[in-house]
Parts: sequence; C-alpha cells; structure tokens
Amino acid sequence: MPTLNLDGLRKQTAARRLERLYLMTGDDVRRIDDAVSLIEATIDPGDQPFALERVYAGDPGGSPIAIADSARALPMLGDRRVVIVMRAERFLKPKRAAKAEEGAAEAEDAAKDGEAAVASDLTPLEKYVEEPVSSATVVFVAADIDRTRRLTKLLLQKAHVLEFSGLDEGKPAERSEARQAAGRQVKEDLQRLGRTIDQKALTALVERAGGDISKLRDDAERLALYTEGQKAISLADVDEVASVATDVEDEWAVVNAIADGDAARALREVDLRLDRGDSVFALVGQIRWWVSMRLSERAPNRVKKALEAILRTDLALKSSGGDPRVLVERLVVELTLT
Repeated sequence: MPTLNLDGLRKQTAARRLERLYLMTGDDVRRIDDAVSLIEATIDPGDQPFALERVYAGDPGGSPIAIADSARALPMLGDRRVVIVMRAERFLKPKRAAKAEEGAAEAEDAAKDGEAAVASDLTPLEKYVEEPVSSATVVFVAADIDRTRRLTKLLLQKAHVLEFSGLDEGKPAERSEARQAAGRQVKEDLQRLGRTIDQKALTALVERAGGDISKLRDDAERLALYTEGQKAISLADVDEVASVATDVEDEWAVVNAIADGDAARALREVDLRLDRGDSVFALVGQIRWWVSMRLSERAPNRVKKALEAILRTDLALKSSGGDPRVLVERLVVELTLT
C-alpha cells in the first residue's frame, strides 16, 4: 500500500507530478480539505471548468460508470484531468440495505439514501482502478472504509493512501499516538509560519482539544493569529487562546439540537458554550464536521446550502463582520430551519 503524508503531497503538487489514484480517508476534515485543495490547485484556474470535476458518490454524475468514463475522457486543455470523488465511503463502506423484517419504513429510508443503488455494481470503477489511465488523477475521499471490500482492496493496492485520523480513535495506545501525531503536525504548521512552540504549550494545546480534531485545528489557527509578529509561542499564549474541552455530551449538544430541528434548544446550547468561554471558531469547525460527515449521509440535498452558510459565517468571523455570538446564532438558526 503506497502511503503518503501531507508534506509528501505538497512536494508532488509543487512539482506537478500527480499520481493516477489517491485515497484520502479519516475524520480530520481540515486536513482532507487541504489535501484536496493542493491537488485541485495543480490545474490552472482558467482550465478548471474543463479539466477539474468534483462529484459525490451516488449522486447524479457520481455513479461508478460515470466516474470511470469521466476519468477516461481526454483532457480538453492541458495534459491531465482531475476527478475528485467526495463521500466515497458510499462505495467503500456502504450502509447495508434494509432487511425485509425491519419494515417498509426502514426500507424506504434506505432507498432514499440511495445506498443500495450505489453499491449495486462497482464493476466499472473496479476495472478502472485496476488499469487507470495516465491522463487523469482520480481522488477518492472517504470518511471511513471497509478494508474487506473488493474496491477498497484495489485502492489500497493501487492508490497512494493518505490517512487523516482524529484524536479519539481506537485503543488508548492508538489514541495517544494519534494525539502525538496531531501535535507534530501543528508544530510543523507553525514552523512553516516561522514560529516555534515549546513542548508544554504544544501538549496543553492538544489536551485542551479533548477528542475533537476540529477544535485543535481551530485553536491552532487562532493561536497563529494571536501570536502574529512573535517567533516563540508559550504556554501563556495557549492559555489565552484555547479553552479546556468539556465532556463529549456537552460538546455535541449544539449539533444534536440542529439535527433534531430544535432551533430554540440549539440557541440555548450555543449560549452555554460561549458563556463558558468556548471558541466560536471551534464551534463552527464542529458544525462543519457534522455537516460534512453526518448531514451528508442523512440529507445530502442540504449539504451545499449548509456549507455555503458556514463559509459566510467563517469569513465574517475572521473579518470582524459582526458580533461573533450573533453570527453563530444566525448560522445555527439557518441550519436548523433549512
């Protein structure tokens, strides 16, 4: 299995030497977005409408045969096409079709999700992965994978694999290793900005994220902004930026209320989070993770509008475009009612 990390991908994209197949998996949404953006940026902006295609597995244009045909199409401009297959877990770890004894309602829900149809015939895609063309790069982005499936096995054999795990996965030893790896990534990111961070500060930053990788990414970003103009980052800087993560049940109360369509409850939970000093960026990052990983499974037709609302809010927060509490409250209401 050819493995790759984000730095290795940066070197490939800087040299414009892309592989034919990539598999990106994990729940670190920010890192996956960065990796996808690096690949997309290898296509000249003027050529992207012709040479770059982003599809969602199982949606119109995202069937196995459509993806294979798109990859085999000759580039209209330049020498390469790039096809990004989002939500590829629908191919690589599909939900099982509802059993008859589960009742008509469950079967109807499964049919609406389109999972049975998605997983019905992966043969065209399997054949493509076995013999990918040299004029295309196909990137599979999956929150999770089933390593026993034929298509997954082929990708693990043929594709360059980038794994972006979170902080709270697996056994204690694995969680410790994941947190150490995330800490190293944060340290490397800060070094690219010309900063250093001492070990105590780095440890505190990771610990205060709890098991939430999005909170760690947001806290690290805020830390970089807070320390603009200074080279060394200390524990005192982390104390100013990163709040201590509370228990998981409280951490997910906002998105749980949004998922339930309860705007009033969602607003109360936002107030509780912000009143105890939580970062608005961490909260928005958590909502984005929920939209990308959970809402996309339950109601994929809502994802595009939800991500647009999150992007507007994020830009407004970063550009002082209004009171942070009001901006987040508006976002929560919009996501709850749409």
